[in-house]
Formats: sequence, structure tokens, C-alpha cells
Amino acid sequence: MGRMAVPVVTLGSPEIVAPLAGDRSLRGVPTLDRLRPEQRAALVRRLVTREYRRGELVYAPGGEARYLYVVLSGVARLSMPAPSGRRILLHLLPAGEMFGHSALIEGGGGRLFEAVAYTALRVGRLRTDHFLEALGGRDARALGHAVSLLTERWITLVQRLALFLAQDLQARVAASLVEVARGFGVEDARGHVLSLRITQDALADLSAGSVRKVNGVLRRFTRQGLIGRDGGRLVLHRLDELAALALDG
Repeated sequence: MGRMAVPVVTLGSPEIVAPLAGDRSLRGVPTLDRLRPEQRAALVRRLVTREYRRGELVYAPGGEARYLYVVLSGVARLSMPAPSGRRILLHLLPAGEMFGHSALIEGGGGRLFEAVAYTALRVGRLRTDHFLEALGGRDARALGHAVSLLTERWITLVQRLALFLAQDLQARVAASLVEVARGFGVEDARGHVLSLRITQDALADLSAGSVRKVNGVLRRFTRQGLIGRDGGRLVLHRLDELAALALDG
């Protein structure tokens, strides 16, 4: 047998040559290649295929999350809206990748991300309960609980990271301070006193900025009365205003 072709995108053209074009075996799906043949066969029986034109919406943020998707050919674009109105590109997904993982979270909740056909796209769609039944059989319910917990944590981290990287430095510093206060802050008459000592280097790392520039932001926050020091502890005097700055960036 010859070697399997690799995905090739031609600039300026929506066409793509992909190893899974028209293939419903799911053999080349990286996240499923360790499944037993009977598990993959069960998934294939439930797979519903659909084609999308370049630029066509697969699902939008806030939409009902009921299905998982497998890219059979083409490329899907996964992104999310930022508070600033910008769209943050998370990933370009070639043939063999899965997306729509928020469908695995129990209790519903809408889609957090937007999925669009970046090129002409062919996907296989799977209902969440069918996916869990194929993998877990009689243990599908227990498997669903575990998968839901892990998926929710993963999606939350991806969302936070994407929004964080889209912010300017002031917003990132404000967001870092708010995050630390929520985890290690003790509220009293002064505001929120951090029980954990946060060095300037640590705050620079949290904010993905240089120490010099982060210190400049901290001095500005101090002049504005948003933060202060008390006995070596950092005090956030006006947490709500810092949270607003985090969103504005």
C-alpha cells in the first residue's frame, strides 16, 4: 500500500486533499485511534455526515450543545468572541480532529465557541449519548460523569486563556489581581487582603508581561487608589473596579 496522503491546503482555494475525505471508518481520528474496533464501529453506525460551504457556520456561541463533530475532510475554524468585540482564533482543525466538546458537559449550557467552515468542510456528527454508549456500554452514565468533569475544567481553562491573551497589559494585570483575590483574598474593611504573598516577578508571570511594565501598571493602580500595601500584604481596595478594567481590555 502507498503512504497515506497528508492534508494539503492550497492558498486562495477552498479545496483540500485530506486522508479522511469521505472516510467513515474513523481510523485516522487521533482522539479515537486507541478505541477497540467494535467501539469505532458503534460510532460509525451513529455518524451523520454533512457538508458545509467555506465560511458557513457550523454552530454559534450560545447554541445548544448536543453533538460532537469529526472533521472528515476540509478544515474547521474554532474561535470565540472577546468582550472587546474581537474574535479570538483558537484552532484550525484539519481532517481527523474532533470538536464540539462542550456537548460532553452534563446539565447543558450553551456553546462557548464558534465553529465555521474555514474551507469546504465535511463533518460527521455524533449525539453525545451515542458517543458515551459506544465507549462505555453499560457504564456509559458513570463514564459521562467523569468525562463531564474533566471537559468542563478543560474548556474553562481554554476560555480563560484565550480571553486573557486578547487583553492589553493593564487588563491582564487587573485580571490577575482579581483571580488571586478570589483564590487567596480575605475581605475586610480595607478591601481584599491577599493571604498569599505575591512577588513582583510572580505577578509579571501571571500577567505575561515584563517586570518593568507590570510595575508601571501597579504604580498607576496605586495612584488611583485601587490597590495598596499593608504590612507587606497587597490589598485590593476596589475589586469591582479592577474586574471592570479586566473586562474593558
